[in-house]
Order: sequence, then C-alpha cells, then structure tokens
Amino acid sequence: MNCRDVEPLVLAGNDDTLTEVQRAAVAHHVATCPACRRLQAGVAAALSSYRADVAAVTVPEPETEWQRLRPRLPQPRPAAKRPLAPVVWLGSALAAAAAIAFAFLSPKPRPATPVVFSPDNEVVAEAEFVEAGNINASTMVYLDKESGWLVVWATDDAGAGTKG
Repeated sequence: MNCRDVEPLVLAGNDDTLTEVQRAAVAHHVATCPACRRLQAGVAAALSSYRADVAAVTVPEPETEWQRLRPRLPQPRPAAKRPLAPVVWLGSALAAAAAIAFAFLSPKPRPATPVVFSPDNEVVAEAEFVEAGNINASTMVYLDKESGWLVVWATDDAGAGTKG
C-alpha cells in the first residue's frame, strides 16, 4: 500500500468505518512512513480540537433568547385604513343602473317562426350561389321538410378525369 491509498483511509479511520484488514494495513504503513504518521497525528489533533470546541458551546434556551431579542427588532407600523373612495361606490351604482337599463331596453329576440309543411303547400327553396370545386360538377339543392334545413350537394362529373 502506498501513501495515495492510505491518505483517505487515515481520514476515514477516525469515523470507525474501516474494516479490520484496512485498519491493519493503515497501521503497518503509518509505522513505516513518516509523512503518513504526521498526517494521522494532524487529523487526530484537529478532531480533538473540534470535539473540545463542540463540547464548550452552550445552546441558549429559545424562549429566553426570543424575549431578549424581540424588543430590539423594528416594530411594523399599522397601516392606516382609508375609506373607499366615493368614486368606487358611485361607479358600482352606475354599473348596476346600466345593467338594468340594458336588460329592459334591449330588443327582445323574436321566436323563430316554425316552417309548417303540408302536402298542399309547395315550399320553394333557393340558393343564391353554389360553387363546386369542379366546373363540370352537378349540384342539387334539397329542403328537408322535418328540420327545415337547406342541404346542397355537389357531385363530380364521372367522365371529367378521363380522356376519350
């Protein structure tokens, strides 16, 4: 084992994560290598200092610390309440009045007059303009007596695409 292999193991050895085989290999190398021995001693000293510093820290009681800190914090000023501007109240009233006037004064839609079909009366349907994609197409207009729909068909000329 060389120094490059031992350095990460020396750092991990303080966490007790090494296997017995790794621990024996590190101990054998450190015994023969002065650079790795200094590294191991430095890591042990740093860890010891860290543990001493952690043990010396006192954690304050949160409620006591809050009571001590709270008076030093800037206090927010309460926001001044402003009454709604008269324009808002007036605007609401004007909008309501306009809606009522629109409802009463707008023209009422007339119900559609149903188309009554009987065998006696003849209904003529006409289409002002029908355009088909093919100039030779045949068009037909049909009025459905049950629904009152005007239906337009356009059929292609069967011989339009053939030469003869």
